[in-house]
Amino acid sequence: MDSDMAVPQLDQFVLTVRNLANSCENRELTEYLCKQSETLHKYVSNLDSVLEALDVHENSITVLTVLGVKATAQKPPDIPGVQYHTAIATQINDFVNTISEDELRILAEPLANVMKSMLTNLGEMEKPMSAIPIIRRAICKLQEKPYQLTQLHCLLCQACLMSNNLKPALSLLDQDIYVLGTDEPGVTFDAKFFLSYYYLGGVIYTAMKNYSRAITFFEIALTTLLPMLSQIMVESYKKFVLVSIIHLGTIPALPKLSPALIERVLKPVCQAYLDIILAYQSGDSEELQRTIVKYNDVYIRDNNKGLIKQVVKALHRKNIHKLTNTFLNMSISDLAQRINLPDTVEAEEYLMAMIESGEIYGKINRKEGTIMFNDPPKKYEDPSVLRKILDEVTNKISFSSTVRMMDEAILINPSFVKKTSSEDDGLSLGQSSSKNYQA
Repeated sequence: MDSDMAVPQLDQFVLTVRNLANSCENRELTEYLCKQSETLHKYVSNLDSVLEALDVHENSITVLTVLGVKATAQKPPDIPGVQYHTAIATQINDFVNTISEDELRILAEPLANVMKSMLTNLGEMEKPMSAIPIIRRAICKLQEKPYQLTQLHCLLCQACLMSNNLKPALSLLDQDIYVLGTDEPGVTFDAKFFLSYYYLGGVIYTAMKNYSRAITFFEIALTTLLPMLSQIMVESYKKFVLVSIIHLGTIPALPKLSPALIERVLKPVCQAYLDIILAYQSGDSEELQRTIVKYNDVYIRDNNKGLIKQVVKALHRKNIHKLTNTFLNMSISDLAQRINLPDTVEAEEYLMAMIESGEIYGKINRKEGTIMFNDPPKKYEDPSVLRKILDEVTNKISFSSTVRMMDEAILINPSFVKKTSSEDDGLSLGQSSSKNYQA
């Protein structure tokens, strides 16, 4: 060990981990590293010397543990935050580049935890974008197939959202998933990585206004078999409700979310969203506004205020569509009054947008201030309609396969088996006990 390290405890640490690594006693090494956490945090300013003394191939677990301590410990007071956390990110990147694919796959979950701390620190320094290439490079090394979900997929989505740079995530999100984690023995895939990926992916697709894909991602997060309802699933349900209203004008039925489950488990934590469904279904824009005012703080807290505004617009479009079934033509001022719009200018904007998108068919006479509604073309004459149907069928097949794959992986997960066998009253998505809701 380098002579400039004047910390006997760290000298002994390096000697011990070398010996344990050479003896191939992984369990004993892991236990030792856990016990040394306090010592490593105490001497965080000396840990670079520890890293220099260790061979990354022979001591990969130890090197990653030390990097994790550096990423989570309080930084030395004499080093600027940006400099310190950027240096750690560079060390993590060097670790990813140096270690082999097989070694990295064994360390996938602890690597995800270290990179999560790295991203948090870089976010606080307002530099989350610098984490994106590091995480992306690690994903490429962890993946054996492009359709394989890793523990880092959700972290890349988070980094893209934090940096407001969504494009790097799309190449992963657009690839359907058929394999979870790795086949390395002893390595299990925690459901939190799966749920986080599909929730954050749904958020990204929502921001990109790809609502169909967003709904699919939220559905997958909602219909995965778990012993307890998680916070991610609750947040997925909230956004699933709003995006479904905006895109479909209705809430698709989810087989695993029975009415009893919604009433007893989701209602206490999602009342504002259950009420928004009822207000929208009533068709009364004033009732919808009353609901929004009532729960305004909730929608702001959940970062869903923008989606709520789009729900209001969706109700206006729905009510305009109803008028096309009643009138052949009408004045735009009458239309604005009937659907509670403030003036004819806004009403005309709605009409123009709906005509351009194919939601309604008609022609505006600006001179007379009227709209003439036309019958839509025959439903299946346009090839694009058939293409859309085929896309939807393909999407649902992929959705079913993904949920089934995750269900099968969770059913054989030891922690799931232990949980469900020890708690007969635990909440699966077929049961209904609100006491098991976890924040």
